[in-house]
Amino acid sequence: MNMEETKIDIIVPWVDGSDLLWLEEKRKYDRLEVESAGNSAQRFRDWELMRYFFRGIEKNMPWVNKVFFVTWGHVPQWLNTGYEKLRVIKHTDYIPEKYLPTFNSNVIELNYHRIEELSENFILFNDDFFVIRESSPELFFQNGLPCDELVAKTLVNYDPSSYIWHIVLNNMGVINRYFSGGRAMFRNFDKWLNPVYDLKTNTMNLSKIFGKRLSSFYDFHTHVCHKKSVFKKLWELEGDYLDKVCMNRFRSPLDLSQWLMRYWNLASGQFFPVDINKISRYCWFDDVETSLGTIQSVIADSDTRIIVINDTLDAEDEYGFEKCKAGVRESLENILPEKSSFEL
Repeated sequence: MNMEETKIDIIVPWVDGSDLLWLEEKRKYDRLEVESAGNSAQRFRDWELMRYFFRGIEKNMPWVNKVFFVTWGHVPQWLNTGYEKLRVIKHTDYIPEKYLPTFNSNVIELNYHRIEELSENFILFNDDFFVIRESSPELFFQNGLPCDELVAKTLVNYDPSSYIWHIVLNNMGVINRYFSGGRAMFRNFDKWLNPVYDLKTNTMNLSKIFGKRLSSFYDFHTHVCHKKSVFKKLWELEGDYLDKVCMNRFRSPLDLSQWLMRYWNLASGQFFPVDINKISRYCWFDDVETSLGTIQSVIADSDTRIIVINDTLDAEDEYGFEKCKAGVRESLENILPEKSSFEL
């Protein structure tokens, strides 16, 4: 394996939802019909926690080659844009002009392979992911393969008002053009049934052996390990389809997503099996007091390496938002108090 194949980069997209210029441009294209859970104000408001994202990377993943900070054009005032490990990438730097401007995270992510300096192996984070414990490269890539957990499931539209399950269906439609159910499993038997998975997962995977089609894969709400070459391959195979969906400026039920590339890895067996739940924990807000206490406890005391803190608070609850923001910030400050090289 050459040096280029051992490099691991990180991509993190970020948006400043309070930027007046960005808001003005968004309003030019905004329509009432796109105001859904996929395009609501919650998706764009700033928890002001990005410092801790970078501190966690520097302290707990010092082996990372470069961090690509993908943005519409704005950057935090405190960001050290001259730091050698940081690359600030604007949408206009890599996304074809005909897709711009875009407020669709799927479009932003589906074109990552166009970032020339990006390494073959990269990890996709979101700005609400925080590395709170030491994390080795082997948790993300082994033998040049992305680490992942395959959980085969039957696709169900849990929330008809959400675009997510429609997009999963679209992704799986592409996958089933190239792979079939049981035969795909037998070709990579040790990736479908593996001792690192729990009994429930192995049982679910085994139950899919007789299916003629792959219904769905479980999507963990956490980081995703990717190969740049897989993005290129899918664009070669499905360029017309991807081109069409990248014209959607806002999230749409007709979209594809970067999960398509992950599904390709799973269906083809091009991944290294791990137990994702031993690496990452997904947290959200059912209510302010209880959920905030749980999140603070995970940050302070758990063995979790990566915590995901999803903004599920009521968009109208400003008091709850400010209380949770302050509480999470305090907890992250306690474990990551030192300024990183990514900060001025």
